[in-house]
Amino acid sequence: MRRVIKIGTSTTLTTDGHIDQARLARIAQGVNQLIAGGEQIALVTSGAVGIGRGLVSYTQTNTAGEAMRGALAAIGQIELVKAYQLAFSPISVAQILVDHGHVSDSSAAMALQTALHHLWKLESVPLINENDALSGASRRIGDNDTLAALVAGLMKADQLIILSDIDGLYTDNPTTNPDAIRVAVLPRVSLEHFGQFGDGEPGPWGSGGIVSKLRAAHIAQGFGIETLLAAGHDDTVWECLRTRRYDNFTRFAAHKEA
Repeated sequence: MRRVIKIGTSTTLTTDGHIDQARLARIAQGVNQLIAGGEQIALVTSGAVGIGRGLVSYTQTNTAGEAMRGALAAIGQIELVKAYQLAFSPISVAQILVDHGHVSDSSAAMALQTALHHLWKLESVPLINENDALSGASRRIGDNDTLAALVAGLMKADQLIILSDIDGLYTDNPTTNPDAIRVAVLPRVSLEHFGQFGDGEPGPWGSGGIVSKLRAAHIAQGFGIETLLAAGHDDTVWECLRTRRYDNFTRFAAHKEA
């Protein structure tokens, strides 16, 4: 089985913007169990911008311009990869920075596919992120949920897993509406769903929100790939993925147009 797992900023960082090394260790343990079961895993990991903010004491909100966010990501990316190296040791990790051209241009896409296959042969875990420092407006993908969906399509993944600060898609914002109900299965993401569920905001260190997760699921469905949305802080997620029991997820069913 081949899976792309997107690790959100709220999962990699603590609430005050520092790397959550203990949680990364639990992620590494879960990923290693999946790999030991014969799976091929690629991680799309967020958190570099938040780490960069802390390292240079940059305190503005995530309304910072794209160029500044790119600079902060470049600073934070080094520490993020170091943290993953520590968590996965002695298994190696490999950093891959991409932009829109790597998932839209056929020759660049083939190079990315080849790189992933060689890393799996070397039993290394790919860590994929957007090249924020150098991706101008015409080359930006925009957020890591979308990036993960595009990578999943490129590598013909069986599943896209999005680990976030919420344990699924709700009928309303559960932080403001206690009667909101988690959606167990959404057979198909339509344009109407963007308006229905689209009021969720990104966390303090991230750039996504529920809209980007719906967009990612919609993209994945176009490739015929199932998407699962779950809480990154829930350590039982990894056993659920290993045993393929998805009761604690929202499942966006694979739905490819004929």
